[in-house]
Amino acid sequence: MLLLAILACGIAPSADKEVATPTSTQRPISIPTPVETGIARTIAVPLETSRAWVRSQQTLDAVVRTHGADPDSPWAIGHSLVALGADLRLSNGEDAVQWLFSQYATRTPLGDTWVLSFPASKDDRPVEPHPGQLLKALTDAGVSPSTEVTVDGHPHTAGDLYRGVLAKSWFDSKTGRSSFKETNDIPWTLFGLANWSAPDMAWTDGEDHTTTLTELTNHASMSLSTATHFLAEAAQKKTQFTKRGQGIFQYTCGGAHLIQGVARAKLRGFGLNTSDGPFRHQLRLLQYRFPQELAQIDAGAKASPRHAIPLAVQRLKLTGHTLETLGQLAVSGHPDAPKPEELQPIVEEVLRSVALLESLSVFKSLHIMKTENEQMFLDVIGDSAHALRGLRISRGESPVHY
Repeated sequence: MLLLAILACGIAPSADKEVATPTSTQRPISIPTPVETGIARTIAVPLETSRAWVRSQQTLDAVVRTHGADPDSPWAIGHSLVALGADLRLSNGEDAVQWLFSQYATRTPLGDTWVLSFPASKDDRPVEPHPGQLLKALTDAGVSPSTEVTVDGHPHTAGDLYRGVLAKSWFDSKTGRSSFKETNDIPWTLFGLANWSAPDMAWTDGEDHTTTLTELTNHASMSLSTATHFLAEAAQKKTQFTKRGQGIFQYTCGGAHLIQGVARAKLRGFGLNTSDGPFRHQLRLLQYRFPQELAQIDAGAKASPRHAIPLAVQRLKLTGHTLETLGQLAVSGHPDAPKPEELQPIVEEVLRSVALLESLSVFKSLHIMKTENEQMFLDVIGDSAHALRGLRISRGESPVHY
């Protein structure tokens, strides 16, 4: 089991001058404070870059800075923070972290204090469609929970968002019931909470639900195992599989976020068996499925040229998320993590994906796509951010916090 350092004790909630008035019906609440962001690790042996790599990375960087730093797109800002880091500046010159909180966060009384949260959307713009999505982005970008922010004119810290996510999240291991509509909503919350939680993390919300982070990790890990069972059988029999929206393919981005959430929680020491056997198993399955998925996308584009653009976007999604996921694991230092050189073939496929999108003029026509097909536009921005993060991790430019 990988033992990971926790750098600091709990960070106290921000000192609000006003005090929330508890209601008479409120039950006992126990919402812990966050611990400091973990150690910033970079890849042990950065990969050597080629001219194609530099050009592709510059292309993705321009896309993310141009469209992902839009002050009116909080969902895109979250992705850009992950790709470019906590010191990101938006196109209006504002600090990205400060802008997110001042423009989109909301305050909620909790006991005699206040916590923060983000809505799923605001003015028809997505903010965090999945619970905890911006907490995940902030912790992944290396933001400290002690970072001072302002919400509705009141002083807070980023750690108040952590406490707000805790206050809205619960899981009952005995019944399987939870605050999440579906397992697909868990990965971002799990990732974010694991990054800022102390060992043996447990909390009780205002409805008297007591949850442990280990139980939530176990549930997500078991869901991942169930969702990839058909892949495990195919890998054992050395047979092919076809994507039909089954199992892991029912999850956002082909389950990449579920894999990342479970892996991060286990590497932070949560869950039974932590990161031993299940870690190796899921890593092998991810490496097994990648070339088959890629071949199916390429075959589909060849068979149906009219679908070339959406399939090219899907190719970037697959290659970028896979590189980011494997890159994060490679940085962990776990003995079963992929070696840096194992990332090289994935990098090459990311470069091919970027070149394909360039040849189809997708990046040049994003301003048109934004009005004609907003969902695809958002996919290109988000997938570009994930691919850029993967490339930057592989070059040793982007740290991963454990």
